[in-house]
Amino acid sequence: MFRFFLLLLVTLALGANEREQTICGFIKEPLVFWFWSSKAPNPDPQRVANIPFLSHNIFLTSDNKHLHGYIYYANDGEQIMPPKGSLLIFMGNAMSADAIVGFFKNYTLKGYDVYIYDYRGYGNSEGKRRLHAILEDAKEIAASLATLYERKLILGISLGGFVAVNVAASGVAYDKVALDSAPSFLSPYGCPASIDPIEVLPQNASKFLAMTGGRDEVLGANILAPLQYLVKERGGATYHGCSFAHAFADRDIATHMKRLQALEDFLTAP
Repeated sequence: MFRFFLLLLVTLALGANEREQTICGFIKEPLVFWFWSSKAPNPDPQRVANIPFLSHNIFLTSDNKHLHGYIYYANDGEQIMPPKGSLLIFMGNAMSADAIVGFFKNYTLKGYDVYIYDYRGYGNSEGKRRLHAILEDAKEIAASLATLYERKLILGISLGGFVAVNVAASGVAYDKVALDSAPSFLSPYGCPASIDPIEVLPQNASKFLAMTGGRDEVLGANILAPLQYLVKERGGATYHGCSFAHAFADRDIATHMKRLQALEDFLTAP
């Protein structure tokens, strides 16, 4: 049985397109991403059915995969308004776009179009769940938005923080980047050190905010703190919420809303 399973994994790896090749171990990476994505809620359009100014959206990647997500349009509460910028959200690995997009209404009321997509292989998005592919997809999405908006904001949540730093390091234009509960590295788990946030963070990180929580039981301080320290050292802002848990895992709604407000205050400030 084990030999069959191993053969299956090898076959899948060989059959993947170049973007979907594993970079963190051809056995470990598919298994880990399968486990992570299994914790994300299944897509359910009813979660967003009653949110005005929200539209389902599909992004077509350069290798012809359809990524499903949403655009939450800038509005004044009555009608859609011309946007002054965009907010691109990269989620954690156990999240789905329809489950969290509603939390970003305030950005739309401040004039931002909000974009959020399920990662490749998550929800209804096509393709295989591979870190390299997720990073390349994210760079493409960010680059496409950079051509459409004058002001460009990025929010990375948990694994999405890892993604956001790599996107910023790729040369994509951005005005602010907020990282909530972002890991400093994945190289101890078999991934290339060359994509660790502590390796690719821009030398000038003055446009960054790194947020951590004192009650984070998902990622410990040894994983979170190095990136936060480096952001501060390179001119960025930091926020450590003693009562905060991991992103989107706070024990009460008041704490959750407090951290969302802190992120919003940073991102939307001039």
